[in-house]
Amino acid sequence: MSGYDALRRAEAVTALGGTFTLAFYPYSRARGEASAELQVLRGCRARLQMPHEKWSVDGANYFLFDTDKGEHRMCWRVLIRWMSFSDEDNKPYKLIWYDE
Repeated sequence: MSGYDALRRAEAVTALGGTFTLAFYPYSRARGEASAELQVLRGCRARLQMPHEKWSVDGANYFLFDTDKGEHRMCWRVLIRWMSFSDEDNKPYKLIWYDE
């Protein structure tokens, strides 16, 4: 599945009251590198940018979401590798960001 289609789908599922699972590589802005370990978060919901969130790069590079515990999180879009959606019994999709 295209990464862009998956993110639009996550927003639509959230609007309908559903959740999604995502697997991504966390990125440390302080170190300037991504982790080698994939992080999986279940029960997530897409969210909008908070007023206090400001970045040195275009915000369109980030995907904003809340965890099942209500924590505000974000990750680089291109570092998301898998997503699944509650409306499809959490069938996992590998995300493709660029034509290979």
